[in-house]
Amino acid sequence: MSYYRNFPWCFFLATMYLAAFTVPQKVTFSQTNQDILIIQGVIQSQIKAMARDDWGEAFQYASVEIKRSLGNSGSFKKMVLAKYNIVYRPRVVSFKNTELFHGSPAQGVYMVGSNGKSAMVIYFMIKDENNEWRINGVQLFPAKKLDT
Repeated sequence: MSYYRNFPWCFFLATMYLAAFTVPQKVTFSQTNQDILIIQGVIQSQIKAMARDDWGEAFQYASVEIKRSLGNSGSFKKMVLAKYNIVYRPRVVSFKNTELFHGSPAQGVYMVGSNGKSAMVIYFMIKDENNEWRINGVQLFPAKKLDT
């Protein structure tokens, strides 16, 4: 009879043990290497299109939500040049880790802009209705200047 009295307590401890030691503390990116290469290719293609001033092509790499929000490639160009100028003709592009962020891939890209300023640029990716990777947003994290 005492066994059944302690059962809830033992069940609680077993559950806590399993939660602490079997649930990963950090969510890892679960896409395939092929997905990562495709994501990087989409980002690189958009950067190359902007470098050629082909804003129509560059706009095609944006998600449906971004396209709906901006409306056309002219508005896209104005936004990029005003808020995300580093992605327009960067001197350096170096792909970093791809992580999962709220269930979607986020690709880190270190960039040095044409003005010499550097930043970590995070591209948030999403698949469209045709199962193609599209850019669903970008966030800049300016690099801190090193003391010399």
